[in-house]
Order: sequence, then structure tokens, then C-alpha cells
Amino acid sequence: MFSVKVENNFKLHKYFYFWANKNFMKFQVLLFTFFICFGTQFLVAQHIRLDKKEMAFLASQEKINVVFTYHDLHFNADNFTEAEFLDYIKKKIEGKLNTEEALDWEQEHLAAKDSVYPRIFVASLNNRIKNYDHPVEFVWNDPSIKYTMKVQTDWMYFGYDAGIAKQPAKANLKIYFFETSNPESIISQIDVERAEGFDVVGSLSFYKTGTTTSFGPSGNWLEEFMKAKQDYPKPSLIRMGNMYDKAAARFGMTLKRVLD
Repeated sequence: MFSVKVENNFKLHKYFYFWANKNFMKFQVLLFTFFICFGTQFLVAQHIRLDKKEMAFLASQEKINVVFTYHDLHFNADNFTEAEFLDYIKKKIEGKLNTEEALDWEQEHLAAKDSVYPRIFVASLNNRIKNYDHPVEFVWNDPSIKYTMKVQTDWMYFGYDAGIAKQPAKANLKIYFFETSNPESIISQIDVERAEGFDVVGSLSFYKTGTTTSFGPSGNWLEEFMKAKQDYPKPSLIRMGNMYDKAAARFGMTLKRVLD
């Protein structure tokens, strides 16, 4: 009787072993397939395509004017309009802190859009292409230059840092090139979908702590921006600045095809 039970238990364990092993192998295949698909999707999303023929004019230019726009800007997975997003964030800040803190963050957000993000993008882009054979200089807001590059942001996500879980800031950008005197005639349009910021918040690719020489007499704007403390519930403007830094560096790498 005992030997029959042992034999039956052995058969049961043997059957379970083969079943578990077989299904574990299936799980491994599914997991591998998932990572391949996810990785491929990530690479496609991160790739920036440009038409080399359309952009050939760039190599013969000394300077390019840069303007920033936020036409029809939306936020987060909820696709909030800016008015809806600001209302949502200010209520959250008021609930955790106070009204003054909420209004301060709103003003800092608008100021960053108007002047900080464009300067970060331009500084990062110039830094990335400075050693190319034809290092054209991108200049923010100089309409006297023959050609203009317009950077339009139409979606933003500020990301978060919850200690063990983090998400970088992300944005959708559309980059247009045209003659400054004829903005309706687009030479080239380049889409940058779901651009992501660097993992280390505040570590800008072109910036060294304690020096403002790269930015001339107005260099203090960046030092002041980097001092900002936007902890929860305030969305981090610095994290969004990281996104513009990385997006510009990646775009500069793409321009290597026409400038180097």
C-alpha cells in the first residue's frame, strides 16, 4: 500500500514538473516577445525622421532664428486643455499648501514656457552641433535672420518622482522650417513624438554648475530656474526643462545628416 502511494506521488510530482516546466517556457517566450515588441515600439517612437533634401539649405546658413509656440496645447493622458490643467493643478496645490503657492507655480509655469524652455532648447541644440562641419548657430527670437525654425509643443506630461517609481517629463513637438518673411510656406516639418527627458532631473547636457559663460550676460536665468523647488503637489518645471534639453540634443544628432 505504501509503495503504491509513493509511486502515485512520484507520478503526480513528475507530471506537475513537466507541466510547470512547459508552461514556464511558454511564459518565457511570451515575456521575450513582449519586450521585443515594447522595445521596437520605443525605438520607433524615439526616432526623428527628416528629409535630407528639404533640409539641405541648412548647411549653407550661418544662423537660424528660433521661435516657440504652444498652439492648442494639451496635458497628460486626460488631454486637458491648458486652462483645465492649470485649474486642476492649482486646486491640488491649494489643497496641500495654499493659494499663494498655487498662483506662484502658475506664474513660474507661464514664464518657463515663454523664456526658459526656448533658451534650454537652443543652448542644448547649439552644444550638440558645435563640432559638426557646418555648425549653424540657432538664435532665439531674432526675426532679422533669413530662416526660422518654429518649435511647437502641443502636448505635455510633467512626469513624477515617487522614490521607487519615476517617470520623466514627455512632450510632443512639431518643428517647422520656413523663410522668416514667408511663414506660411513651410520648407520642412519634423515631428518629435513623446520626447522624454533625461533620467537625472536637473542634469542638463550643456550646463556646468557655477558658470554662466555659455549664456552671456543673461546667464543667471538658468541658475535661478535650477534653484526652483517644485516638490509634490507642484509639477516639476525642471523635469520639463530636462525634456527640452534631451529633445534638442536628439534633434541635433538627427541634423548630423545635413550638417556634417
